[in-house]
Parts: sequence; structure tokens; C-alpha cells
Amino acid sequence: MLLFFLVTVALGFVYQGFPPILTFVISSLGLSHAQAGALMGIFSLPGIIVALPGGILATAYGAKRVILGALFFMTGGVFLVALASSFPLLIVGRLIAGIGGMTIFVVVPQTLSVWFSDKRLSIAISVYNSAIPVAFITAFNTFGTLAKVTHWQVPIRLTFIYCAVVCLLFAWKYPAKPSVEPERHKPNIRENLMVLRKAGSPVWLLSIVWMMYHIASVSFMTFAGDHYIAQGFSVELAGFLTSLFMMSSIFLGPVLGAVISRIGKEIYFTAFGYTMLAFFIFLVPRSGVNPLILVALVGLSSVFIPTPVLTLVPRYLPSRYSGLGYGLSSTLANVGALIGPYFVGLIYDHFRDHGRGFDLMAFFAMFGAVIALLVPIAVKKSESRKSHQS
Repeated sequence: MLLFFLVTVALGFVYQGFPPILTFVISSLGLSHAQAGALMGIFSLPGIIVALPGGILATAYGAKRVILGALFFMTGGVFLVALASSFPLLIVGRLIAGIGGMTIFVVVPQTLSVWFSDKRLSIAISVYNSAIPVAFITAFNTFGTLAKVTHWQVPIRLTFIYCAVVCLLFAWKYPAKPSVEPERHKPNIRENLMVLRKAGSPVWLLSIVWMMYHIASVSFMTFAGDHYIAQGFSVELAGFLTSLFMMSSIFLGPVLGAVISRIGKEIYFTAFGYTMLAFFIFLVPRSGVNPLILVALVGLSSVFIPTPVLTLVPRYLPSRYSGLGYGLSSTLANVGALIGPYFVGLIYDHFRDHGRGFDLMAFFAMFGAVIALLVPIAVKKSESRKSHQS
């Protein structure tokens, strides 16, 4: 579990280490906000392509090979970004890092579902989910200040060093073929696609729910800091305010995982979280509420979404195909992470107003709540269809 945590923290530094220095990158290289959003979104682009194969390949060749290969790609991409002095090279570096990062996004939760039983999986997933917030909070409270007093590439170079160390540690410590892993078999793409089709609407709806979360959350984390700097806040305070989004996950994520493992009702936790998330994001540009309180409430709302969704995904598939479910959900999540920041940045470039971007985030969060409430209906229909067939 510790190795998975360290790997996911590395992913968090690479993925979310960019927003804290975004203002400096924009001014240094003369980028538009749409280009800045593209730098965030491009990291997710490979996930649209590699997420499904990544889940299948982990079953075929083992988690160690796939995760280690993903770490090599991610570390190499960060190295390019650390040397980049132009937008095209930044895009290439972020793209290469994204190939590795998005593979990790799929394979780590899939591997956790193999290592831990159904009752313990909620707790394991919640601990895994706390790794990204740890990286996020660390980055948002240090990277901006570090970039301000040195250069925006210095935090990226430190991220490269950390990724290289984790890569070596994982290669050394993770067993080549753990006894808990199912027997490896060559991937059969046609068979996997048939399983995915037969899984029915619950898996697809959950994946769409997960996509809505990434549209709203990645857009918020990308542009909240820039919004607060534009409002006259210091770089340090803007970074701290944005980091509040993830602080609740560290403290309440594992607690929520334990609660869910006891009482179930995962999808209703998700719908509640989305509704509150939409409401508080909508208030960000237009409320007189103290930003410390408001962003903390945004973060608190988001805690109710990841653990329930990732716990439910493997429930509607045979255990040997859990990677397929995580692959599908990750594919759609990456679509959301790709289009969300780009369109929010595009809206800002057109209207010169962050408020309209926050409105778009709130809309997608509310849409996520609606889709979540359709999942129980889809499950009942699927079970009824199976009973009639038998």
C-alpha cells in the first residue's frame, strides 16, 4: 500500500504541480489562458487511448511491468518539461508524462481491487485517493512560492527527482508476481469488449459520473488560483486557497471510506456530493463568503464523490475484468480532464471573466448528480433483465 501511495503522490506532483505555477508560465512564455488550459488537458489526452488497454495489459502482463513502464514514461515527460522553453516542447513533455500518468490512474485502483477484499476495498481506495491531495496541497503551498523566488521550472525539476526515486524504489520493492494476482493470460480485445457491452448501463453511467467530476474538479484546480490572483490575492494565499480543495480528502477520505464500507448506499453519497459541489462552485465568483470557508466547502463536497464511484465500478463486472471497468471510467474521466480546462480557459479568453468558467464547472457538477441518481434505476433494470434470461 505504501508503494502505491508513493507512486500516486508522484502522479499528483506531475499532474497537479502545474496550476500553482501557471501564472508564471503564462507571463514567461506569453501564453493565452486556452493554451494554459491545454497544458493541463493534454496530460489527460493519452488516457483516452491507453486507459482501456492499460487495464487489460495489467491483467495480461502483471501490475509491476505495467506500472514500472508507466513510471518511466511519466519521469521522461517531466524531464522534457523541466528543460522546455517553448509551448510546443511543453506540450510534448506533458503528453509523454500523460501516457505514464494515465496508465497509473487505471492500474493502481485495479491492482488494489485484487489485493483487498470488497469490505476493505473502500478503505484502501480512500487511502489511495488521499495521495493526490497530499501532492496537491504540497504543490499548491510550495511550488508557486518557489517559482516566484527562482524560476517556474525549478519545481518541475524537483518533481523529476522525486519521480526518478519512486521509479527505482518500485522496481526494487514490488514483487514480480504477487500471489494475490490472478493468473495472467494474453489479452483478448474482442472478449473484453463483449464483457464491457454485457456489463450494461451501470458501468457506463458510473464512468460518465466520474467524467463529470473531472470536468469540474480539474477545471477548478487549474483556474481557481489564477482567479484569486486576479482578485488581488498574493501568490502564496491563492495557492493556499486552492489547496483547501483537497485538504478535506486527506482527513475525511479514509473516514468516509470506513463509513461507506459499513452502510453502503454509495451512489447517494455521490449525488449529495455533486449537488453541494455545484452549489459552492457557483458561489465562488459571486459570493461575499470568506474564500477560506467557501473553498473549504467546495473541497468538503468533493470528498463524497471519488471513493463511492471507484468502489462501485468493479461491483458490476467479473473480478478478472475489473481493470476493464476502471479503464472505461478512466477513459471518460480523461475526456473530462481534457475538455474541461481548455473550454474554461477559452471562455476566459473570450469574456475576460472567470465567473462564466465557474458557472460551467457548476453545471457539469449538477449534471453529475443527475446521472448518479440514474445508476440505481439502471442496476434494477439490469438485474431484472438477467432474472428473465435465467
